[in-house]
Amino acid sequence: MHWTIIARMATAIAATMLLVGCAQHASQPQFGDSVRHMTEQQIYDLDTAYNPDPNPVLGGEVDRLNNVVDSHRNSVSDPAEASRAPVIGMRGQAQQ
Repeated sequence: MHWTIIARMATAIAATMLLVGCAQHASQPQFGDSVRHMTEQQIYDLDTAYNPDPNPVLGGEVDRLNNVVDSHRNSVSDPAEASRAPVIGMRGQAQQ
């Protein structure tokens, strides 16, 4: 009985210490700014990104659009091939 009380107190003290340690670790105010900056730099026209045109695109190069649709429809010709796990690295090159 006496040991269970000591064990519970030790567990409570350890948990309190862990929570206090986590509470004092505040994230830096600039955390994530580099990712946001990189994303903004990849956009050509930021004004268009924040205020997109509500009208749909009504045209495009016919050959390019047809190639996209054909490649989308024909990209997986064999369902068994599509269900196999991809092989990455030198081992995959040696098997080909």
